[in-house]
Amino acid sequence: MSSNNTNKQSLTPGDLTWDRFIYPRGTKSQKTISAYVEALDIGAKFPPIKVQRVFNYTDEQGNGNPEAVITVIVDGIHRWSAFKEKGLKEIETIEFKNQPIDYQENKTALLLESAKCNTSHGDRLSPNDKKRIARDIASSDPECRYTESSLAEKLGVSQQTVNAWITDIRTRQRTNRGSIIIRLSRLGWTQEKIAETTKMTQGRVAQIINNTSFGKINNLLAQGRDMKYIASHYNMELALAWALRLEGKTDQEKFKELEWGLRTWDQWNFNECDERFGDDWPGRIPAQLVAHTLFYFTKPGDLVLDPMAGGGVVPDVCLAFERKCHAFDLAPSDSRPEIEYHHWNPQKGTWPLAKKPDLIFFDPPYYTKKAKEYEKKAGKAAPSISSFTKKEYEAFFKDFFNLAHENSRPSTILAFLNADWRDFESTPATEENTDKAITTYDYNRLLSAAGWKITHRIECPLSSERMTGNMVKKMQDRRILGTIGRTLLIAKKS
Repeated sequence: MSSNNTNKQSLTPGDLTWDRFIYPRGTKSQKTISAYVEALDIGAKFPPIKVQRVFNYTDEQGNGNPEAVITVIVDGIHRWSAFKEKGLKEIETIEFKNQPIDYQENKTALLLESAKCNTSHGDRLSPNDKKRIARDIASSDPECRYTESSLAEKLGVSQQTVNAWITDIRTRQRTNRGSIIIRLSRLGWTQEKIAETTKMTQGRVAQIINNTSFGKINNLLAQGRDMKYIASHYNMELALAWALRLEGKTDQEKFKELEWGLRTWDQWNFNECDERFGDDWPGRIPAQLVAHTLFYFTKPGDLVLDPMAGGGVVPDVCLAFERKCHAFDLAPSDSRPEIEYHHWNPQKGTWPLAKKPDLIFFDPPYYTKKAKEYEKKAGKAAPSISSFTKKEYEAFFKDFFNLAHENSRPSTILAFLNADWRDFESTPATEENTDKAITTYDYNRLLSAAGWKITHRIECPLSSERMTGNMVKKMQDRRILGTIGRTLLIAKKS
């Protein structure tokens, strides 16, 4: 980049880097890119692309030279893509800051600037995009440097909206250590392990566990206070407040208090996730589904293993239903100490749990569905299984099911939740490539080969409401058969 008195420059598209972290949308729109290409064909002029020179840069795989200066795109990904597609050698740019800045220190600020740009022109950010950005920033900002008002200004929404999006994250970040200790203790952690995690003495941990009282919850309820107020009053997360409120009640009484209803048949249709349990996370599952599994296949005090805990729905529900739980994930959140880091590589035979579980609730990524979201939370050294080929993906489950079988007691139950994943995107049903499909039959086969016997098959369909009328019409016209099926397989050691 040459230097002069203005921050406008002409660069080649190859000089620019698309950094996915600071890109505010889930993905690019090929429709928009094609429209821009057509506009270029008739001589249209576009405003400059906003860029920024940065150093100390690493990409999403952790690659990079900290001393090198590169130019990342802050705004204009679709314009840049259209110029590349046309083979144009020069593109006008304007720099956000007219000197190189430290990427690691400014990546969140760059993301917010990119989001702000996309609230006023081009393809506007969707509410879901804005919500995801707000939650990602809040999760990585325990010091609350980015306030609700500053996020609202950048995202073009009200402060009230941002507050609704991130209130659970901020609550967890403000949660006092006493509440964390109570939570971990109720989930079955030893006092020694709690002390190590919270950096407190074991004696102090024991004192908090034995002497903490929440007896005023019923008084606050009698005063008409809601559960969000009670959680805030005790400086704890909402799931723990509910667990304390429900303590000592039967499972049936808990279902009634939570206003869920108790399904008696083998079809559990839940369209919405209950916001009281678990964080907003790729592939988040309804808490009601977990609770039904606990009701039918465990009893209070049983130990549940959650190998891929994600946003923590399973430990939250176990807390409310008085089951012990040990949870692991490839990318655990700092605000959830009950979810420990673990990269599953079953070929090595590593099993992170000392005690054999009564139930394994296994809800892994559904093949390549949401691959981009999972890849953002994974890394090069510990990749998400969504990045695997079909052969690698099947090999992983073959080895995992064998490992789980070896480390389970005779009465252990494996609850495996997954869905058929077929190559139906833009493809008529008769033309689908079966080599790109993973179905329930494949999982059944792998479970059986590892010594697990299927005892129940429970249908837990996904909502069809995510499909717009226009999408449905296109699928009908092209005879594309989508899938909303999702199946919970219950298995015992055979």
